[in-house]
Amino acid sequence: MQSDEPTAARPTTYIEAMPVRGRISRAQPKGLPIINLGYNELPYGPTPAVAAAIEATGHRVNSYGGPGCDGLRAALGKTYGLDPESLICGNGSEELLDVIGRSFARPGDEILISEFGYIQFQMVAHRAGADLVKAPETDFTTDVDGILSGVSDFTKVIFLANPNNPTGTVLPLSELQRLVDNLRANVVLVIDLAYGEFTGEDYCNAVHAMAQGHDNVIVTRTFSKAFGLAGLRVGWAQVPAWMLPGFYVTRGMGSVNNMAQNAAIAALEDIDLVRERVAEIVSERDRVALALRGMGVSATPSGSNFLMVTVDGQGPEVTEALVEYLFDEGGFVVNRTREAGLEHFMRFCLGTPEQNDQLLDCVQAFVGQTVV
Repeated sequence: MQSDEPTAARPTTYIEAMPVRGRISRAQPKGLPIINLGYNELPYGPTPAVAAAIEATGHRVNSYGGPGCDGLRAALGKTYGLDPESLICGNGSEELLDVIGRSFARPGDEILISEFGYIQFQMVAHRAGADLVKAPETDFTTDVDGILSGVSDFTKVIFLANPNNPTGTVLPLSELQRLVDNLRANVVLVIDLAYGEFTGEDYCNAVHAMAQGHDNVIVTRTFSKAFGLAGLRVGWAQVPAWMLPGFYVTRGMGSVNNMAQNAAIAALEDIDLVRERVAEIVSERDRVALALRGMGVSATPSGSNFLMVTVDGQGPEVTEALVEYLFDEGGFVVNRTREAGLEHFMRFCLGTPEQNDQLLDCVQAFVGQTVV
């Protein structure tokens, strides 16, 4: 039997394992098709322009994408009114978060996040060997005073997902501005707008404007959510100019492949259809949250494409039973939120209206036979 204890004859790793959140992986007992609502993906296929770009690029997979993503940055600049020279692209926004963490944090430094901040922020700190500090939230929402109070002499980076994952809550622009105005200039503030489109374009534009002129504020975005390109992994960030040379050293060379770049450019060409899809998801989010409330299942206020919900007055064991029931009776895979303080919640993204109706029927049946 092989021992897990390190030996002189075995290489030493500096990265320790972290607990992995479990998702149901057994066979669906009724043979139903699996409806995976656990990854916050968009339920739609590629737009016409994206499908055409993927097909065309498929004949040129022998070619790398341009390492600087020049065409994509130009398209982003045109769409959002930003200087392409202030933008950098990556293999999903997760790569860029990792680039930021490795650029500014080392063992002995601190990375500060809100209490229920995005799990990838914790992983970035773990990889860098930095100490993770969590600031308390108010009503599952980032508390600016808590963040500012958590800044110490060792704080190097603040990661703030807005809307947040897994809670879905959104910090008002006035509070975000207060954070920017009162933060020390030598602390990097990263505002992650992965779900920003589901809060609104005006909100996103205001955040980008807020970041301009600050040498310590970064805004990260992604094509994985609103644009439905999760399988191609394309992210981007608005970055102070002085940081960019170092980021290109830290980022993988040519990390956004040729197909991903062309698909992302095409998605921007289909922006009107993207907006229509976002509007449908937002409408479904409000409809489903209201319907659940009528069943005694409450959702935290969400500005994203997902809902974090709990059965009113019930504990984690009922939530776990609901997760299993949704899979066994409807084929739904949802996300367990097992972070300390969120054990009685689960999270799922919005699907098509038909899928959402099926999920509501399953929840209604569960509540009817389980909750007294």
